[in-house]
Amino acid sequence: MNVQIAVDVGGTFTDLVLQESSGQIRTYKAPTTPGRIVDGILNGVELIADDFGLDRRELLRKCTRFACGTTAATNAILEKTYATTGLICTEGFRDILTVREGGKADTYTIAIDYPEPYIARHLTHGVRERMNSEGGVETPLDESQAIEAISQLRALGVESIAVCLLWSIANPSHEIRIGQLIEKHWPGIPFSLSHQTSPTLREYRRTSATAIDASLKPLVSRTVNELEARLRDAGLEGVLTLMASSGGQTAVDEVIARPINLCLSGPSAAPVSARTSIKAENEETCNAIVVDMGGTSFDISIIDDWQIPMHREGIIDGHVFGVASVEVKTIGAGGGSIARVDSGGFIHVGPESAKSVPGPACYSRGGTRPTVTDANLVRGFLDAGNFAGGTMTLDLAKARAAISEHVAESLDLSTEEAASLIGLSVEQNMVAAIDEITIKRGVDPREYVMVAGGAAAGLHAVPIARELGIKRIFVPPVAGVLSAFGILVSDIKSTFSRSVPLSTNAFDFAKANEALATLVGEAEAYLDRMKAPAGSREIQFSAEARYRGQVWQISLPFDMRRFESQADLQRLVEAFHQLHEKLYFVRSSDPVEFTEWTVVAIGKLPSADLKYGGAPSLPVAEKTRRSVYMRELGGSREIRVVDGTQLAPGTVVQGPALIDQPLTTIVLYPSTKATYSANGGVWIDLH
Repeated sequence: MNVQIAVDVGGTFTDLVLQESSGQIRTYKAPTTPGRIVDGILNGVELIADDFGLDRRELLRKCTRFACGTTAATNAILEKTYATTGLICTEGFRDILTVREGGKADTYTIAIDYPEPYIARHLTHGVRERMNSEGGVETPLDESQAIEAISQLRALGVESIAVCLLWSIANPSHEIRIGQLIEKHWPGIPFSLSHQTSPTLREYRRTSATAIDASLKPLVSRTVNELEARLRDAGLEGVLTLMASSGGQTAVDEVIARPINLCLSGPSAAPVSARTSIKAENEETCNAIVVDMGGTSFDISIIDDWQIPMHREGIIDGHVFGVASVEVKTIGAGGGSIARVDSGGFIHVGPESAKSVPGPACYSRGGTRPTVTDANLVRGFLDAGNFAGGTMTLDLAKARAAISEHVAESLDLSTEEAASLIGLSVEQNMVAAIDEITIKRGVDPREYVMVAGGAAAGLHAVPIARELGIKRIFVPPVAGVLSAFGILVSDIKSTFSRSVPLSTNAFDFAKANEALATLVGEAEAYLDRMKAPAGSREIQFSAEARYRGQVWQISLPFDMRRFESQADLQRLVEAFHQLHEKLYFVRSSDPVEFTEWTVVAIGKLPSADLKYGGAPSLPVAEKTRRSVYMRELGGSREIRVVDGTQLAPGTVVQGPALIDQPLTTIVLYPSTKATYSANGGVWIDLH
């Protein structure tokens, strides 16, 4: 028996998915071990081994591919535990990271301070050099000044260096030379060059991305090397891959070279998982809002006509990381989000989380503040004796005490009413976040299905969908480990870009074709390194484009490796007009400018037919009845609890009811209907 294992390390739980050679899927959860994520991963592997009646070494020796998504990079940025980093930039531009793009995100919110630069100004050194926008040398590089900057940064004790010169995207020779000087005068110090990290036209975004990449290199190198060493020592002989922000797997050495690609590693897999699950349902179309609610965060992404949107606007803690990534919006709203009442009597939930340690009060690990999980337990939505696949028992008394002390008494409410208010508050936070990524961008959520994933999403999906006017919800059979399953089924993938500004009124065919040929060469070399079989390779093309005079550009997919004639260019221009009209309801006769060219290398991994566990053909029997508190029912009332593992295909469950599954619970409110699919998914219709 050979197996593949995928792991998603979250802030509270580490999710694991195993696929047997027959295609059979098994899912698991283990508590995340903060600061020691490899321990949590190995604990999860131990759970799988016990399930198969094997020891851990035997299981890992049968594993042909071990794929992992980790929050190590994201958490380092959020918690400011990244390496002390120096920045070498063009003389006169020391304040790029301070000035940013004109200030803080919301100028009118005085409660938000102006953000600190990612790298402190005293660690930023300008050197005399200047390229022009055409790549010509205006001012030669002052090498003695560059050497002095390296020496000063060494004296200041930096652990990594970022190099970002103003027009290195047009001619990187000065950046390359500084890299050579760093290697000569400070051998072994990690450094990042901006033309390699993020070759974008915008200097702040390129500088920010390069600074983040450099700052993560020591940490990611240690973490990833530890992960590989301990897995190998534990018996793994198969391939180890890591999930990148682009929504695909890549090799360990690729991540160590460009650790910025590890940002939002896990959440980028959620839409991949949702799309795969919907395909298995034989749906003809796929327009979906994907939500993934775990213990710490609530992640939202979109699938539009089977396509997963990509962008370069990724932001973590106010800092743009600017590499091609799946478009995901994340807020601090999970099962571990802490509820509090302010001095004005208003309730707030999140973004602070209890995480796995000390955890919610009901975990009995030392947590005393009320969380969303405590509220759901008090409302009767959770089975205290069978939580997280039976690996935990929850303490109802401690949950009630925490909510009573910190919320109910302050608001003069019963404990159940306070718990319900906590649920309503976190749901409103989620609705507002979905508004940001849909309604405010012209996307009508009423035309989309909601895919509810994560261990906690099934508890809140119906109220969220009702608020947004969504009529249908899909809970995949792997909902409790949505992102981990996405990691399992994702392909090998990496993105390569070049900034070559061109305009349709003076289009340089030779420059465009040279850039595309270079990118295709890099993509094919990457697929060679990844040992992707020739028949499984795919190369996709896109350009960042805008009308002349526009500030921002949009990503324009196209299917040409070369531009042979004016007709090819006109095809590209017409595609831009159509995309712009679709997004903004207008097209223009102005010239179109192309600022950046991108090639995506994809190596499709072979996979067996996925089997989610055979659904029985037995009649559905109530598992039990449980008292729940719902405002829609007028308070507390007993409703039936259905065992989700005993639902036969086509079975219909009318709300109000609870559907208990091993790693998640689905709450059916009144006037809802759930239908169990042949693959083990649950379709919920709202009336």
